[in-house]
Amino acid sequence: MIYNPNNELTDEQMSKLSEADFFEYLDTKAAYLKQFTTPIGQYHAKQFAALTKGEALTTEELKRAKELGKIGDDERARKIAEAAERKGGDPKFKDDGIVNIKTNRTQWFD
Repeated sequence: MIYNPNNELTDEQMSKLSEADFFEYLDTKAAYLKQFTTPIGQYHAKQFAALTKGEALTTEELKRAKELGKIGDDERARKIAEAAERKGGDPKFKDDGIVNIKTNRTQWFD
């Protein structure tokens, strides 16, 4: 049984499915819904880890939460870069009238 987002099964219909068909339906529904999700960032990963633990986090658990969160941060940065490219890139690198691009804080004071 394959999930159809335009014609979802009701609870009664799902209860009548065999076990194999039921799990196949759930797997296809999860695959469909996964395309609309994004991983969480480091901040939220650490917050959720702390909330679920209830105690002090160990160093290994904190490192694991940071690793998982880094994936979300990288994905978000990639999407922002793609959106900037679609909009024409960063204008400060295209304008010939701009000669001094100060990217480091120490360069702000002449």
